[in-house]
Amino acid sequence: MKKGVRLGLGVKMIMAFLLVAAMSALTGALGVQLLGQVNAMAVKMFNQEVAGVRHASQAQAHMTAAGRAAANALLVADKGARISEIYFMRDHLDGAQAELKKLKPLFDSEEGRLAVEQVIGLTERYAAALEDYAARLETEGMQVSADPDYLQALAQAHAIGEQAETGAVALVLQKQNTSSALADETTQIYQFALSQMGALSLVGALLAIVLGAVLARGLKRQLGAEPRDVVQVTHAVAKGDLSHSLNLRKVSKSSVLFAMHHMQTALRNVVGEVHQSSDEVASGARHIAEGSIDLAQRTEQQAQSLLETVATMEALAQTVDRNASVARDVAQKATLARERAENGGEAVETLVNVMQRIDASSQRVTEIVALIDELAFQTNILALNAAVEAARAGQQGKGFAVVAAEVRHLAQRSATAARDIRHLVQESVAVAGTGSRIAGQTRVMMTEVVDEVRQVSALIHEISEATDSQKTGIQQVNSAVSSLSSVTQENAVLVHDVAARADGLSGQAASLLSVISIFKLGTKPVLQR
Repeated sequence: MKKGVRLGLGVKMIMAFLLVAAMSALTGALGVQLLGQVNAMAVKMFNQEVAGVRHASQAQAHMTAAGRAAANALLVADKGARISEIYFMRDHLDGAQAELKKLKPLFDSEEGRLAVEQVIGLTERYAAALEDYAARLETEGMQVSADPDYLQALAQAHAIGEQAETGAVALVLQKQNTSSALADETTQIYQFALSQMGALSLVGALLAIVLGAVLARGLKRQLGAEPRDVVQVTHAVAKGDLSHSLNLRKVSKSSVLFAMHHMQTALRNVVGEVHQSSDEVASGARHIAEGSIDLAQRTEQQAQSLLETVATMEALAQTVDRNASVARDVAQKATLARERAENGGEAVETLVNVMQRIDASSQRVTEIVALIDELAFQTNILALNAAVEAARAGQQGKGFAVVAAEVRHLAQRSATAARDIRHLVQESVAVAGTGSRIAGQTRVMMTEVVDEVRQVSALIHEISEATDSQKTGIQQVNSAVSSLSSVTQENAVLVHDVAARADGLSGQAASLLSVISIFKLGTKPVLQR
C-alpha cells in the first residue's frame, strides 16, 4: 500500500494559522457586509427621510406664512404695508412649491409620489386663489372687505390652504414613519451582526485552542522529547561530547531526537576518520612542500631562459622592422617611377597622334597645291585663247590682249609658286612621316619600359608585403614568448605560494588534530571505508 503524503510541521502550522485567519476573515467580511447595510440605511435615512421631513415641514411653514401674510394684507390700512404683505405671501407660496418639488424624488413608492403630486396641486390652487385675492386687494384696497363674494372666495382659498397644509403634515408623518422603520431595521441588523460575529468569534477561539493543542502534540512527537531535553543534547554535541546516551524508547524514527542520535553516531565515525586522516594529510603536505620548492627552482630557471629568448626575439623584430621600412621606401619609389614612365608613355602617345595629324594636314596641303597648279594651267590656256581672239579682233581687241597677257603672266607666276610649295610640302611630308615612324617606335619602347617598371613595382610590393607579414609573425611570436615568460614568472610565484601554503597546510593539519582532540567519543568509533 502506498503511504499518504505526510505534511511537515511548518505546513501544518501554516494551515492552522490559515484556518484561524479564514475564520477571522469570515467574521470581518460578515461585519463589513452588515456595516455596509447599516451605512446604506443611515445614508438613505438622512438623504431621503430626514431631508423629506425637512422639505415637507418647510412647505407647510411656507403655506402657513402665506395665509398669514394674506390675512395681514386685508387688515392693514397702509397701502405700502399691504403690498409688502402681498409680496411676502407670493414669496412663501413660491417657497412652498419649490420645497414640494424637492420632496417628490425622495419617495421610492409610487403612492408617495402621488401624494406629493396631490399636495402640489392643492398648493397651486391655493396660490391661484390667493393671487386673485391679492390682485383685487391691490386695485380696490380695503373696500373689497365689504364684498360678500370676495370674502366667500377668500374663505374657500383658506380651505384649500388648510387641505394643502394637512397634506404636507401627512407627508411629514409618512417620512417620519419610514425613518422609524429604517431605524428598527438598523437595530435588527445590529443585533444580528452582534450575535453572528459573537458566535464566529467563539468558534474561532475554540478552533485556535484545538489547533494549538494538536500542533503542540505534533511538535512534541516530531521533536521526540521535550524541547529542553533536545536543547541539552544539542549543547552537549556543540561542546564535543559525543558520548551522551539518548533514551530512544517510544521515539519515532522521524523525530528530531532520533535524527540527533543518528547524527551523534555519524559524528563519532567522522571524527575517528578525521583522527586517522589528519596524520596522512600532514605527511602529504610535507611532501607537497618539498616538491613545490624543487618545482619553484626549475620554474625560475625556465623563466630566465625565456627572458633571454624574449630579448633575442625583440632584436630580430627590430631588424625585420627596419627591413620592412626600407622595403616600403623602395616600393614607394618604384611606384613613383612607374607613374613617371606611364606619364612618358602618355606623352609619346600624344606626340604620335600630333605627328599623324601633321602628316594628314601635309597630304591635304599637297592636294590643294596640285589644285592651284591645275587652276594656273587652265588660266594660262584661257589667256592664250584670249590672246588669239584679241589678235583676230585687230585694233579693237588690243586692250583685251594686254589684259590676257597680264593674266597669263599671273598664271605662270602662280604655277611657279605652286611648284615651289609642292616641293616644300613634299619635303615636309617626308619629314613628318619619318617623325611619325620614330614616334611609333618610341611609343613601343615606352610601352615596354612601363611594363617592365610595373613588373618591378609589383615584385617590390610583394617583397614589402612579405616583409610586413614576416614582421607581424615575429611580433606574434614575440608576444607569445612574452606571454609565456609572464605566465612562467606567475607560475614561479604560484609555486612559491603553493610551497608556502603546503607548509601552512601541514601546520593546519596539526591544528586540526589538536581541535579534534576535544571530542569525547566514549566507545571506539566504527570506521566506514
